Amino acid sequence: MMHTSKSFSFVIAILFGLASNRVSGQNLFDSLHTAQFANYLFMSGNYQLAAEEYERLVFISEASNPIILRLIQSYRLNNQPLLALHRMKSLWNEPGEIDAGVAKEYFSLEIINGNYDELLNETKLNKQLSTADMAFFEASILLIKEQYGPAKSVIERIDFNQSPVLRSYHAIGSDAMGMKLKNPWVSGSMSAVIPGSGKIYTGEWQDGLIAMAIIGTSLWQSYRGFNKNGIESSLGWIMGAVGVGFYAGNIYGSVKSANKYNSQKKNIIKLRVQANFYNHL
Repeated sequence: MMHTSKSFSFVIAILFGLASNRVSGQNLFDSLHTAQFANYLFMSGNYQLAAEEYERLVFISEASNPIILRLIQSYRLNNQPLLALHRMKSLWNEPGEIDAGVAKEYFSLEIINGNYDELLNETKLNKQLSTADMAFFEASILLIKEQYGPAKSVIERIDFNQSPVLRSYHAIGSDAMGMKLKNPWVSGSMSAVIPGSGKIYTGEWQDGLIAMAIIGTSLWQSYRGFNKNGIESSLGWIMGAVGVGFYAGNIYGSVKSANKYNSQKKNIIKLRVQANFYNHL
């Protein structure tokens, strides 16, 4: 029995030794294994750890464009678009062969970071993009900058029905151009003639009616005071000052209300653009 136990232990030891030698013969930290692990992390959605592995891969080897592109995408998908852009510019300082993937990522990061100026004039990158991709980026910039007419024109130059995102952009541009905005000067003028009416014009009914009531009551009390005690009336002067203060404030508030109304409408358009933009990346 003891002899059998020793033989079994000996066999296990030999197998363990062979397995150890086989594993030790493989470098789990070489470029191939690091790339495989980084890709696994990326596909699993663990972008922070994926970025760390891709950075190590870039450091230990002369990484190819696809590896560097995955590194940049890891930073972007980990909500670090500024770092992604800086890293991209440092790694592609002399990019050599620029492909469509690089160009699209560059445009995406510049737009996400709000860098619109001169972007469309990057001819070295533009020539790598398809007509539909170029229209997508150009329309994205124009819609975000509230240039709805030019954006619609860009989209209509191509067969946008072949692209879901450009179809959506075309609909957004049409909706934006059909928006009924409020004129701040009209709003202010209305409140100057009838206090509170400018707020009502912009949809703030409650504020408009309250302003109308306060200003009307103050000025009525001021009139009563002056009518009863003449120019020496303290009540007349106090309530008159209150009424005039509310009157001036309401005119200013009506102008702000119109601007706020317009801003909210435009922000809805911008949110729709951003949703379509990020879904397309």
